[in-house]
Amino acid sequence: MVNEQSDLYSRILQARNINSEELSQSLEDLPDEALFANIDALEARIHKAIFANEPLLIFGHDDPDGITSTYILYHYLNSCGYQRHSYYIPNRNIESHGIQERFIRFAVEGGYKLVITVDNGISAFAGVEALNANGIDVIITDHHLVQPELIPNAHSILNPQLADCRYPFKSLAGVGVVLMLIRYLAKQWEHPIERASYFWAAVGSIADKVPMQGLNRLIVRHVIDHFEEVQDHTVQFLLRNYNRVSSPSDVFNFLSYVSRLIANGREEGGNHTALRFILQLSNAKAQLFEDLEKQKNQWENELNRVFAFLETLATDFVGKTFVYFDDDDVIPYSLLGTASTFIVNRLSIPTIMLKQHNGLTVCEGRCGDGFNMVDAFSHCKEHLTQFGGHAKAAGFTMQPGSYDAFLECFNEYLSQNFSPPETAGGLAFDTTASLAELTPENWQMIEALLPWGQQNPEPVLKIEGLKQANMGSFSLDAASLSLPREQAVDCLVNWRAPAQLRIIKKLS
Repeated sequence: MVNEQSDLYSRILQARNINSEELSQSLEDLPDEALFANIDALEARIHKAIFANEPLLIFGHDDPDGITSTYILYHYLNSCGYQRHSYYIPNRNIESHGIQERFIRFAVEGGYKLVITVDNGISAFAGVEALNANGIDVIITDHHLVQPELIPNAHSILNPQLADCRYPFKSLAGVGVVLMLIRYLAKQWEHPIERASYFWAAVGSIADKVPMQGLNRLIVRHVIDHFEEVQDHTVQFLLRNYNRVSSPSDVFNFLSYVSRLIANGREEGGNHTALRFILQLSNAKAQLFEDLEKQKNQWENELNRVFAFLETLATDFVGKTFVYFDDDDVIPYSLLGTASTFIVNRLSIPTIMLKQHNGLTVCEGRCGDGFNMVDAFSHCKEHLTQFGGHAKAAGFTMQPGSYDAFLECFNEYLSQNFSPPETAGGLAFDTTASLAELTPENWQMIEALLPWGQQNPEPVLKIEGLKQANMGSFSLDAASLSLPREQAVDCLVNWRAPAQLRIIKKLS
């Protein structure tokens, strides 16, 4: 029995080309933060602000990555005894991405001398110029791809994507970049980081769907392995309103839950609901939690409605790209990116979703391997007002009258740079397994592969001859395909919990 258990785990490791040494790394294996280009200049400017008691403003992005980035930097400066820093998170339903006029006015009227962006800023050339013109220094911390000809004239920039950055891991979330910054500050200032910063960095990294390999995996895994050591008033409050957390999977699910909970606070500036909830120490925390839970439930209901609509669009679709302009306002602006991801997962082709928002045409594009959205948008930049993002997830704004010219340019680029996959609907699996191998002991071994995410998805197993009648103690989760009671079918499944499966494809 031991050999059978060990064999299933080893087969999955072999299928993913993972060795046990990769799974045993710790924070001590992180590269030296000094390898980041410009990090010494950032430290010097922040140090100057603190000792000169200058007013400092952290400018975040309105998503869990930006919210957690804002929090861990704000909290670390606060722990140093600094009291003249504040934060501003725009409401994405009101303002476009990046440094816009409302924020510039807020910073100028507030008398701030230094702005630090987190999870944004690398494409905000005009916004940085406007802040500079008003005597405000700008530090940019970001993780999005860099357009060399459009790098803002900031005081200093921390971004692993910079050409001269020697930091070896390039796929950090925005909060991962900020975590590396405060780790560097902690060493220079000899002032430690609280363990909760790693918790919030894990939340933001999971939410931003960065690859769960390398440093991203290491950060999240550190929290999974040391969860009981996290002393944070917000985490403890949430645990009192959550199910029992007693296993690595429980911790991962809790981190994912928190990332969804904080995704929908929408008030702007210093009143952002999610960030106020994280910071709040008083009895008002309970009311903020109720507000966030209500918003999360509404968001999930809206998401299910949008997914059902998208399924009708994707059914029987034929083409090498999917372009949808939401004239009828079916898809909320905040869900454009999620909608694009749904179509990419469904059809495996580059997808762009567009709609009118605040007088501009906005777009969220997503793709899989074999295409680069930022390169595509860069090719068409003459038609765009602003663009940026990652190779597989990018966005832009443009004037409404530029739509036809952009679409012609985009399709031209696509025809020269993308070949559709030869087979549609195929799904790889890690290994063939039997129900007898799905034991609690094997489950505990497979939990060593957590956290799940891009480039490290939940294991997919092929189980032959599966039918409802032989499921025994196993149950199917809510998103599972149904099984016939007596007819045996070969299936691809996710093993979700010791006694729970999700049927994701029937093969026969």
